[in-house]
Order: sequence, then structure tokens, then C-alpha cells
Amino acid sequence: MSKKNKTSSKIKRFLTIFITLFVLLNIGIVMSGKTYLYKGIQYTYLKGKMGPGIYDSIIFPVRIAKNSAETESWTKSQQIELSAEAKELLKSTKTTSFLILKDGEIIHESYYEKHNESVKSNTFSMAKSFIGLLIGIAKDEGKIKSFDDLITDYMPFNLPGDEKRTIRHLLGMSSGLDWGESGANPLSDNAEAYYTSNLNELMQRQSFVGEPGSFEYKSGNSQLLGIILEQATGMSPTAYFEEKIWSEIGAENDFYWSLDQKDGEEKTFCCGYATTRDYAKMGQLLLNHGKWNQTSIIKSRTLTELTRAYNDSTTWYGLHFWIYPHPKHPAVYYRGILGQYIIVVPSLNAVLVRTGHKRKGNFSNTDGKAQSHDGPSTESYKEYHPMDLFDYLEILEQVVTEVN
Repeated sequence: MSKKNKTSSKIKRFLTIFITLFVLLNIGIVMSGKTYLYKGIQYTYLKGKMGPGIYDSIIFPVRIAKNSAETESWTKSQQIELSAEAKELLKSTKTTSFLILKDGEIIHESYYEKHNESVKSNTFSMAKSFIGLLIGIAKDEGKIKSFDDLITDYMPFNLPGDEKRTIRHLLGMSSGLDWGESGANPLSDNAEAYYTSNLNELMQRQSFVGEPGSFEYKSGNSQLLGIILEQATGMSPTAYFEEKIWSEIGAENDFYWSLDQKDGEEKTFCCGYATTRDYAKMGQLLLNHGKWNQTSIIKSRTLTELTRAYNDSTTWYGLHFWIYPHPKHPAVYYRGILGQYIIVVPSLNAVLVRTGHKRKGNFSNTDGKAQSHDGPSTESYKEYHPMDLFDYLEILEQVVTEVN
């Protein structure tokens, strides 16, 4: 056989193997029902990305919460420049915006790459705290009687093992939901929830295992809360959010919430889109104890319940809010997987908003013991928090101390 014929034969064998594997892969995807993988591959790997991004609102249908008829712009007082070290840190974590409020005024605001004050970016899991607020408001209005109500009182379908589960269990990430929580595994429940066109079908396949009460972060809890909210209020989460929060806090821009399909269901475990300045208003709302100007958005006692530790053994998490119990400057914060933060520090009367493409790993190591940047630490209150959180809080404290 000539050299030319040998080369041609190798190419044919390669193409045959490739086509066979391609066909088998597609048969496997179709037979498994995981057709959401096509959308995931289309919008990630085929675009040179390894996962979801902060500007994904353009690839999904959205429901819109309209901005306030009476918008309120932030006052920009003395502007504090960041140190060279702080700027380098923000660059290294692929920050797109960094904003600090002190006493209700912007004292620092900076944007990076192509981001600016008009660009909306993904909340990712910060939206979980938005849902927490909405559940709290529904309780204030009597549409939900108590956080301790059984979820079966509100759910339109039953799940195996749901008899003992309460709304509080969902809010505190302690329901025992059997959910694959992974931002990297394309076969996880998280990945399917992000790319699926049928969220309700996915949620009806879920179940609960074991006894409720132990913290285990599962995004499916937040998706179930979205279903409960809609059943309790008779409104979509976006419409309720617009009426009860977004239109009341002087938001300058519309808020987008990603749907599984056109006119479908909100991804209430993630995926809202807003500007950095409007995110700051969600932080200021907490700092104002649930009030905006003279209007009570959520009762102070309800907000306190949402933002205090779930129990004595879960001090880092409340009811859909993260808690950082620093002995000097304790903070409550909203948090997303790529380093989306709205951080509220009452002792400094300050709010920090950070958006970007990258987040450092959790402070906790794999066996649950606190790890500092340099190794083991006795500062156990830092467990369960990403390491970049401490960097941003350090920058915040530096900036605030420079205000006249």
C-alpha cells in the first residue's frame, strides 16, 4: 500500500471513530433526557468559556421588574482613590466594578474592562437573598403564616420525604434536599437548572433524605422557595419583587430575571441582572433596617430574623443570607459564585458592591478547619467564607478611614 493510501486509510478510520462516538454521545444525551447539555455546550465550550458568565442575560429569556417611577440617584461626595495594592488585587480577581457607600453616599466607584454604571451583570446566588427578602415580605403580609409552616402547605406538588420540611429549613439550607450542587459538573442539578427549558419538571424529580436541620448548601432550596412564593402571592417572583422592592427603592434601571423558557419560570436560585449602583440599594435597604426613606419595605424584626445565625452551630449563615461574625466589624452579605458581593457593615455604616468574573476559594479547607492565606488559623469565624471577602473588607475599612 502506498504512503498516500495509508494516510487516506488513517483519516477514514479517524472519521469513522469520531462520527460513531458523536452519534453514541447524542443517543446517550437524548435517552438520558439531559438535552439541556446542548444549550450548555453551545453557550460555554463552543464560545471558549468553561461555565456560565456574568453577562448571560442575552442568551436566556427574561422577565423584567421595572425601575421606580421616581428614581433616586446616589450622591457622590468625597471620592477616595484606592491604593496601588488594592487596584492590583481587583485586577487579579477580574473585577468589573467596585463601589463603596458610606452614610448613604458613594465614596468610591470604579469600573474595569468594558463594564460601566449602565451595564447589568449576573447576581448568580445573590438572588437567593432576594428570594429570602421576598419570603419575609410575604410573611409580613400574612400570605405566608410562618417560616415554620410546612412546605406541603404551599407546594403544588409533593416530593418524597417532604412531610417534615418547613420553609425555615429551605431558607436555612437545612432541608435535606437531595440535590447535586456543583458549578463545574455539567451533569449536576445546578447545571441542569441553569440551562434547562423546564424547571418545574426538574424540581418535581427531587426528593428529601434524612432528617432536616443540618446545613448543606443546595440551590434547589431556593428554587422551591420561588415556587412557594408564587403559590402564596399569586404573582411571579419578578412581579412581586417589582411591586414590593424594586419600585420602592428608587432603582434607576430595570431588573432582569432569567427564565427557563419564554414566559416560563424564574431561576430563583440565581440569575438576576442589575447595575452596580442598583445593587448598592439592595445593600442600603439592609443597612436601613428594611426601610427606604419613610417606607417600610420589610419589617425590621423579620429582617433581623433573616440575617441572624440560623443556630448556634451554623453561625455563618442565616435565612438565605451569609453572615460574617467578625468581632469588630460583623457583616451580612449577598454572595454569588464568581465573586458577586453586596456586603453590609453596620458598624461602619457602609455598603460594598463588587462584581466580576472570579472568586477565590473558600477560607475553609476540605476538613472544615479554618485556613488563612498563610496556613492554619484560630480565627474560626472566618470558616465558610471565600478568601477574597476578607480582601474586600480590608479595602473597605481603608477607604472608610480616609473619609473626612
